[in-house]
Amino acid sequence: MIELKLRFRVPIQLFFVFGFPIFLMIAFSVIFAKNNPSYLQENLGIIMMYAVLSASIASLSIEISKYNADQYYSMLERRGANKYVYLLAQILGFVLIVFLSSLVILAIAVVVYHYQLPRFGVVLLYYVKLYLYAIPFFLISIIIGFGVKNPAIASSLGLPIMFVSFFLSGMMIPFSQMTGIIRVISANFFLTQLLSALTETLTHHYLLQPNWLEILLSVAVILLLAIYTIRHRSFAKR
Repeated sequence: MIELKLRFRVPIQLFFVFGFPIFLMIAFSVIFAKNNPSYLQENLGIIMMYAVLSASIASLSIEISKYNADQYYSMLERRGANKYVYLLAQILGFVLIVFLSSLVILAIAVVVYHYQLPRFGVVLLYYVKLYLYAIPFFLISIIIGFGVKNPAIASSLGLPIMFVSFFLSGMMIPFSQMTGIIRVISANFFLTQLLSALTETLTHHYLLQPNWLEILLSVAVILLLAIYTIRHRSFAKR
């Protein structure tokens, strides 16, 4: 609860979690709806992932880096607290904020763009998948946050990673409009495949068939890097 309250006191983090995803939704809806009137209906599952990437890579990674550089985790440990539990509390705080952000996106889609909500069971399944597929990106935020020396470097590294992920996964240019080598790279990018699975939950069709072996291998690599970073690069001490 402390971490959740702190997040609402940081304007730049609120922008990335709420303002930025909403801006992208409106901007891309205006751009792509000209050629595809059902753009929002077909892509809302992808659009709601904006909040996950913005919250994790652009916000949580910077917050972890700041806490680590200020030796906050070490201070907690010296006072008898468990630094890993507090790190988990940070992640859960962002998870709750992502949920609120996604609800705002969903509400705007319904009210402004007349999005037709699927039945409750489908929406619930979508959220289960959304949080499950968000795990790699919270791990990436841990890698960035603990792997760099200060929040400025975390920001300069996290933002490009976020935008490259947006581009390669078809979140900025729809996958159907990609051609050549970019389409090949995108098709083999694990985030593109996860987004395809999310889209299928709401629309009952895949953008491309997910390669779950490729996805699992990608997540396994990210997990191993996160474990290594936490063990060897994290929790700075005086």
